[in-house]
Amino acid sequence: MIQGFQSAIAGLAAAGKRADIAANNIANARTTGTLDPYSGYTAQQAVQGTTAAGTPRVQARPLAPGHVAAYEPDSPDADADGLVGAPDVDIAANIVELIQAEHAYKANAVTLRTLDELSKALYDDKA
Repeated sequence: MIQGFQSAIAGLAAAGKRADIAANNIANARTTGTLDPYSGYTAQQAVQGTTAAGTPRVQARPLAPGHVAAYEPDSPDADADGLVGAPDVDIAANIVELIQAEHAYKANAVTLRTLDELSKALYDDKA
């Protein structure tokens, strides 16, 4: 039963990390920087895997190239052609990622609640 608690807690942490990465991408989607060399925000991707113990984990990895050229001639970061670097963020995909992370978080929270109720019932039966 302890392993169930550990897995659910790791699942909560993984869902939270996925939500953090997507939220950072959305929050920084309209930021800009110089194009060459790029000085702005680099979009991240959540990569989920498992540990040797089988619990989920999430790592943030930068997208390659992570930025695109955008035309903003009035920006202080613009080059001679009026181009700036902007993060390559797909807002819709990141909103979907937030929704998926929310559902994963809720599922793991329900798992924790169920395990807690089960452990209380087992304890009450032994008392």
